[in-house]
Amino acid sequence: MRKKLVLFVMHEFTIGGAQRVVSHLLNNLDRDKFVVHLCLFKKKGPLLGELSEDVVVHDLNARRVITSTHQLIYLIMKLKPDIVFTSITHVNLLLSVFIPLLKIGLKNALFITREVNIPSIRAKYMHESRRMDYFYKKLINNYDYIIAQSQFMKRDILQNYNVDENKMKIINNPIDLKAIDKKLKDTESKSHPFTISDKINILTTGVLRKQKGFDILLKAMTLLDNRYHLNILGEGSERNRLEKMIEELDLSEKVTLLGFHGNPYIYMKDADIIVLSSRYEGFPNVILEANACGKFVIAFGCPGVGSEIIENNVNGLLVECGNYKKLAEEIEKHSQIAHDEAIIKKTTARYAVQNIVKEYERLFLKSN
Repeated sequence: MRKKLVLFVMHEFTIGGAQRVVSHLLNNLDRDKFVVHLCLFKKKGPLLGELSEDVVVHDLNARRVITSTHQLIYLIMKLKPDIVFTSITHVNLLLSVFIPLLKIGLKNALFITREVNIPSIRAKYMHESRRMDYFYKKLINNYDYIIAQSQFMKRDILQNYNVDENKMKIINNPIDLKAIDKKLKDTESKSHPFTISDKINILTTGVLRKQKGFDILLKAMTLLDNRYHLNILGEGSERNRLEKMIEELDLSEKVTLLGFHGNPYIYMKDADIIVLSSRYEGFPNVILEANACGKFVIAFGCPGVGSEIIENNVNGLLVECGNYKKLAEEIEKHSQIAHDEAIIKKTTARYAVQNIVKEYERLFLKSN
């Protein structure tokens, strides 16, 4: 059987949920069936160092995505891939414009997009996304398949974007359980602030932006006594605003912004409780990863976070979205409970990378 060429198109390869999923696919697709290429508008990001040696990386070396469209089209026509796969919102939208043109020369190619968030909710919270949303409604059907990460996301796309339901596929996010176990044993990065702390350590992790709701979590911290310490793992555009808020709420002794760390799992393992305070999510990797470390997660039951991923009082607990008083109450309650780590870890088995990659392979093999 002829191997199928899969071209993944991303902006950069920085740390993020979409990049992590694509990294898993690049490294784990069956090499007897697929040849894998990665096109980046900017060849940078720590995940590049985790790619298998046989992944062919193309660098468009672009200052801006929109001004490098011709380079992307040229590369696609040159490689003549069987599958073109995108998973970053603005790249998804840009490529959708040119799919009808590309189909003239690549009649049998499949163009597949993976949605990274709940589109209608994203448009509500982000001004730039409102403008993009207008074009998204008109162009998303140009793709052959649209991957949603959950039933909730699929319903949102079908209800708000007039998408052909036959094009919709639900594939959950994968996690590499072996890689997580390996990083949990990494002695070089084992020492961190709260392994020697006498505090009840709360951990939250993610890019510092409004979506993640860290400002709401800070309000919850004002209701907890000095036995509790919040550790925020990640970097982003909201750092200055969060630092100011920490000072204004007199939380300097109760909150630490840890910045980015390449191995978040050692922090997860040693945390007393893990919290997800997002206003909305696609399919939150942090819950899967925390559960893989045997950790219970308290999360807002926001759009994209629900019973599909959290079974109450088994691997976590859902709290009314935005209710910081209830969040503080549940943090206090569950930080005193010894949750069964073995049972929590078992909930992640269905998301194991080898299982999820097989679902993608079945979809990719539909190309002629």
